[in-house]
Amino acid sequence: MKTKIVLLIFFSCLTFSLCGEVFTLWPWKGGGTTSRGSLSDRIPELGPVLHTERMRVNGIDLELTVSAIHTDFATLAEFLLRTFQSENLRFGNGSVKVTYRVGENSVERWLMVDGGPGKAVTFFKIKAPEHIPAVVEWPVELPELPPGAIPEQIIYFPDRKAVYGSFRNGGGEPASLLRNVSDRLSLTGWTPLGREAETISGGSGEIFIRPDERRILWINYGENGVGAAYSRPY
Repeated sequence: MKTKIVLLIFFSCLTFSLCGEVFTLWPWKGGGTTSRGSLSDRIPELGPVLHTERMRVNGIDLELTVSAIHTDFATLAEFLLRTFQSENLRFGNGSVKVTYRVGENSVERWLMVDGGPGKAVTFFKIKAPEHIPAVVEWPVELPELPPGAIPEQIIYFPDRKAVYGSFRNGGGEPASLLRNVSDRLSLTGWTPLGREAETISGGSGEIFIRPDERRILWINYGENGVGAAYSRPY
């Protein structure tokens, strides 16, 4: 049973992390390539939309689409370099991120992930307002924020009844924060699967389950005051 739950939360975390990465590619500073409409129809050998994910980011309703690009990554990179200016692109190890202005007040964000030799490139796309409002309230579904922490991004996934939150400026060492939150959660019916807080190093993240509510919870704290949490039913 626990193995199935671990696999479920692994794939759930993969989904929301990709969603979050598409949306927060890097701070949008303007400039570079602009267009009246989406340029995605110019992508060579772009297939139809395979999956659509509804998202509500800091109170704004958005939609993530996932497609396959049936061309090799090198050819795709050449297309991007011809189409966009350098400030619109960020290349990584087997991936590339694109951000550009569409119309007057919108920004389109892409994430393209290489599937490897002989496999398609996975294409994530979101169109969003250029300016997203700040977080108003931290979700009650997630553990309380560390002292001094400032909420940065809240993403609700209505179709899966899931919520993701990230923060910055959180005070305290990751191991200490994890021990504190693990103790509090244990008092309210949550069970840690990895028991990272009990290790010698203390750990920085953990997966919890709550059988009575059939929910899973993932928490992670970073060294520089950032952190994130994600919860959904199972």
